[in-house]
Amino acid sequence: MKLAKIGTFAATTIICSTVLLAGCDQTKSATADLDRVLGVASDSMTKFEGTEDVNKDNVMEKFSSTYQSNLNSAQPPLLPGTIGVTPAKDGSLLSFEDKNNNNIQDEGEPDLFKLEVDSENNRLVASSQEEVRESGFSGTGLLMGMLIGNMLSRQRATGANPAAKRATPRKAAPSAKSRAGSGSHSRGK
Repeated sequence: MKLAKIGTFAATTIICSTVLLAGCDQTKSATADLDRVLGVASDSMTKFEGTEDVNKDNVMEKFSSTYQSNLNSAQPPLLPGTIGVTPAKDGSLLSFEDKNNNNIQDEGEPDLFKLEVDSENNRLVASSQEEVRESGFSGTGLLMGMLIGNMLSRQRATGANPAAKRATPRKAAPSAKSRAGSGSHSRGK
């Protein structure tokens, strides 16, 4: 009798574990802290001014390479895997999960976030499917002017409007009271 109960318990545990693991979405990628992404972008823009051999035809590719390198060398890491960056037709820089490290977004490599310039409000906008974050910037210098001009001309050509995006509020950490449960233990006599 006791052996039958142990066997039933073991079988139930295995079935529940299998169902739980099967229900987990293995393809969903992690999300990066977009405030940190904006910090990396701002630092990349500052450091980009010293880049050589940049012209109006290659400025997006050169900057995206610098930006990608800085995203992947951020400490602590922004994500567990490698982040790829590619200039998009709408003037944004699209970051994706580069599973095979070939710097090309292949099938099955999901979008992570994008970086845009909002010239109307003088800000950088980082957005993912879950949130939008923003940061002011001052794009001074010849190369930054060339980069921003390139991004803006692509935005106009495609009708993209990052000015319409608004930052989503930060999710507040749960308070001690909400973590404690009903609060019935906190009342004194």
